Amino acid sequence: MVNLKEYIARERIAFIEAENKQDALAKLIALSEDDRLVIDFNQFQNAVLDREYIVTTGIGQNVAIPHIKSRWVRDFFISIGVFRNGVEWQSLDEKPVHLAFLIAGPEEHERYLRILAKLTLIIRDKEKRKAIIGASSPDEVYRLLENS
Repeated sequence: MVNLKEYIARERIAFIEAENKQDALAKLIALSEDDRLVIDFNQFQNAVLDREYIVTTGIGQNVAIPHIKSRWVRDFFISIGVFRNGVEWQSLDEKPVHLAFLIAGPEEHERYLRILAKLTLIIRDKEKRKAIIGASSPDEVYRLLENS
């Protein structure tokens, strides 16, 4: 089973204030601007934004999972944004997003699906989801996820 600790780093976890979905995505993407796993940041950014405009990644339960598989990414990683005030994301359940997991990686479909499946298990756990949203720091978010 996948351990998310392999894909999460404290520097890619942030509490973000955003006016709207576009602002939220831009700030979430910016967490990877200097990341060694991103080959070309502009191409990476465009790929994430293009993917989001195909169909919303707001899956419901106050969660969004923007995601890409791209040649502009060396290996998989997850960036995490916590939005205390919530962001309108055109989610499937029409509720604001308080937690976004940006999954990025190369064109490795099977590994991507394993990461997504593990993340889905965590999101379905209402108590874990509430704990992450209510965390007081990126370190606390990391600790909540590191053994998942």
